[in-house]
Amino acid sequence: MLNTALVDLYKDKIDYEQVLEAVLLDMHRNGPVNIHNFEILAHIKLKNPDLFSLYENKIMYLMGLFYKTTEPSSLLEAVYYVFIDTFNEKMGHFYTPTQASINSNIQQNRYYSFSAPTSAGKSHLFRELIKEIEGDIVIVLPSRALIAEYMSKILSIFEDDTSVLVLQFIEDVNRKYARRRIYVITPERGVELFKHLKNLDIKLFLFDEAQISEAGLRGVRFDSFVRRVEKLLPNAKKVFAHPFIENPEAQLLKHNFSASANHSQFLQVSVGKIFIAHSNKSISFFSPYNREFNVNFDEHHLKKVISEGGSLYVYTSKNKIVNQTFMSDFAEYIGLCPEITDKFALGLIDVLKSYIGATDGSKVSNLVRLMKKGIVLHHGSMPLRARLLVENFINNGFARICFATSTLLQGINMPFDIVWIDNFRFEGSEDERSLTMQNLIGRAGRTSQRKNYFDYGFVVVEQKNIETFCDRFLLKPRISDQSLLDSDFTTIDTDYVDIANAIKDDSFNDDLQLTNDQVERLENQNVFNHILYILDHILVNDKPITGSQYYNLGETERKRIKESFKFVYSSHLRRQTLSRAEQSVLSASIPILLWRIQGKSFKEIVSLRHGFLSRGAEVRVIMRQVREQLLSEMDARNTIDKMTIKRSPTASILPNSNLTGGILFPQNTKVTELDYDTLVYDTYDYLDKVIELSLADPLCAALSKYMEKSNDRRALVLSNYIKYGTNDNTEIWLLKYGFTFEDIEWVKDYVDSIDENSINFKPSIEELPANKLGVIKRYVN
Repeated sequence: MLNTALVDLYKDKIDYEQVLEAVLLDMHRNGPVNIHNFEILAHIKLKNPDLFSLYENKIMYLMGLFYKTTEPSSLLEAVYYVFIDTFNEKMGHFYTPTQASINSNIQQNRYYSFSAPTSAGKSHLFRELIKEIEGDIVIVLPSRALIAEYMSKILSIFEDDTSVLVLQFIEDVNRKYARRRIYVITPERGVELFKHLKNLDIKLFLFDEAQISEAGLRGVRFDSFVRRVEKLLPNAKKVFAHPFIENPEAQLLKHNFSASANHSQFLQVSVGKIFIAHSNKSISFFSPYNREFNVNFDEHHLKKVISEGGSLYVYTSKNKIVNQTFMSDFAEYIGLCPEITDKFALGLIDVLKSYIGATDGSKVSNLVRLMKKGIVLHHGSMPLRARLLVENFINNGFARICFATSTLLQGINMPFDIVWIDNFRFEGSEDERSLTMQNLIGRAGRTSQRKNYFDYGFVVVEQKNIETFCDRFLLKPRISDQSLLDSDFTTIDTDYVDIANAIKDDSFNDDLQLTNDQVERLENQNVFNHILYILDHILVNDKPITGSQYYNLGETERKRIKESFKFVYSSHLRRQTLSRAEQSVLSASIPILLWRIQGKSFKEIVSLRHGFLSRGAEVRVIMRQVREQLLSEMDARNTIDKMTIKRSPTASILPNSNLTGGILFPQNTKVTELDYDTLVYDTYDYLDKVIELSLADPLCAALSKYMEKSNDRRALVLSNYIKYGTNDNTEIWLLKYGFTFEDIEWVKDYVDSIDENSINFKPSIEELPANKLGVIKRYVN
C-alpha cells in the first residue's frame, strides 16, 4: 500500500487515516528509517494539516524525538515514554536513540566510525561530548568555513570558563591558566600538532566529515595525519563521522583499526521532504520512489513560504552569482523579500559594508544591497570574515533567500524551508556526486524545537535533471577501504606528487611545510642573491617601505623586485619554468603581497586595486583639469566613458600547469562599469589562494635557509610580515592567541605584557564597552 500511497492519495483512492496508520505501524516495527514514509507524512500534512495534527505527538515518539513530545496520550506513547526516562537516567541527557548509541560507542571504544543523516542531531551530541571529556581535544574538519561555525559554538559553551583554550590552529599558549585545550583545525594545519605533543594531554580526535579521505592530495594529508597521531598517541580516542555513506567501517579498515573498534550506519530520519520538478512550462510533485507519481503543484505555495518568513536556499554556480544571472532567474522570489528593518541585522550589514570598503558611489556592492532585503550570497571566494557575517545573518533568521555554492554544504548546520537545485554539476565519482547531492537535500527542512510538530521541507529540481536526481538519490554512497597513502598516486596532479610521496615516506619538513627535496632546491646562491635584492629594496630599518616609496623606486627596480619574488617561488618546484598563465597570476600577486606586508587592511587593498584597475590616477588628472577649467565637464565625462579597465588575471592556486589564463573583467569593460563585488572576491582569492596557500610557505622557507647561511635577521623580519602580516611581537602573540587583525587594532593598546604563559591586561580594560570586553574576557583572569 505504501508504495502507491502518494498516487492513491492525490487520486482520492485511499483514506488519509488508513495511510497514516500504515506509516506509523511501519515506523514502530522498523524504526524511523524509511525516507519514503517521511515523504508521505509531509504530503499528508501539506494536504490535510488538521487531521495530521491529531497524530503528531505519536509521530514524535515513534521518531525518538523525545525533546519534542508532551505527556503521552495513548498506550503506544506511554511505552515509548519509558525510553525517555531510561536514556535520561543512563546518559544524563534527553538524547535521541541515535545520539545515545553514538555516545555509548564513543565511550566504549577507542576507534569508532559512523554514518548518519545531516538531521541526526550530531552537533548537539558533539557539544555535550566536548563539554564532558576531560583532557585536550583535536577536531579535524575539511574546511575553514566549517571551522568558523565550530569555533563559534565551542566558544559559546565555554563562554565563562577561562581555563579552556579554544583555537583554530595549534599553539601552546596561555599555559598559566589553560586547563584544557580544544583545537579546531584542517588536516593541513595538523602537522603543527607534533611540535607540542609533550605539553598536551589529548584524549579525543574527532574527525568530522571524514569522507575528505577520498579527496586527492587532501585525502593523503588526512590519512597521513590519522596514522601519525595513532603512532604517537595510540591511547587517544579516534572518532570518524560521515553523512549518508553506506560503509563507515571503511575508515577503520584502511588504517587497520580493529581492537576496541566499532562502526555504525544510522538511517534515522527526522525531517520530511516534498520533491518538486520545475521547468519554464510547469511545476509538479514527483517522488524518487515512484516514477509514476506526477501531480501539478501550485508554485504560489513556494512563494507563500518566503512571504510568510520562510527561507530558500538556491544551490547554484559561482559563475551565476558573480555575473548576477541569478537575479533574473529568480526575480519573482527576490521581489517577495521586503527591506530589513531589524537593528541587529542592519548592524551586521554595516559591518560587512565597512569591511569590504563598499560605498554608495563608485564602490557599490550588490552583496550589501541584496542583504538589505534578506538575500545573501555565499561562495568560496567571499572573504572568510564576510562569510561569517552572512552565516550569522542566516542563523539569526534574517535571510529569506540564500544563493550559494557547495561552500554551504560541508557540515555547516544551516537548514532552509526550501532547497532549489539550480546547478546540477557535482564533482567527483558517482559516489561523491551522490553524497554531495544528499548533503544538499539534507538542508531542506528545519528540525525545530516546537513540541508535537513534524517538520518538512521542499526540494526543487529542474525537470531535465529528474532522472539523474532519482538515480543519485537512491544510490548508497560508499568510500574506499584503501587509503590513498597506499596507492601509486596516479590520480594526483604531477605538481603535487613529490608532496604526496614525502607525506607517505615521512620526509615532509613539518617546520617549513615543504618536502625535503623542495627545501633543498631553495638552498642555492641564486635564490639567496634574489632574496638579498628583495631585502635591500623593500625593508628600511626593519620596516617595509610604503606604497608611495615603492612606486618612487622606478619601474625598473619594481620589475626586478617582482622578478626576484617569482624566481624564489619558482625555485622550489620540480619544473624549471612556470607557464605564461602561472607567471601572470604570480606577477599580479606581488603588489598585493607588498600591500599586505605594508600592513594594509583588506578594504585598503581592495581600494588600491580598484584605483589601479579603474585608472584612478588618470581620472583624477582629468577631474583636476575640469576644476582648473582646462576641460569641460561634458568632455571629461565623454573621455572617462571611453576609458577601459586594465587587464588583470583571475586569481588561481599555484602551481597549476593546466591554468588557461582567465581575465578578471571582459576586454573593453568601461572603468565606470567595474563590478566591485567581483574585485572583492578576486582580491580575497589572491590573498588566500595565491599568497597564503601558494606563496607563503616557499618564500618563508627560502628566507629561513638564507638566514641560516647569512645571519641576516632581516630575513626573519620579512618572513614574519609574509606569514603574519606584521613583525610586531605583541601583535604576533595576539594572533597566536586567536585574535583577528580587526580586534588587534584596539586590543593591543590594553595589553601590558604577553607571552606563551598568559596575557596581562592593563586596568584600563574596565573602561571597555561590553562588546569589546566580550572579545577579551576569555583571557582575563
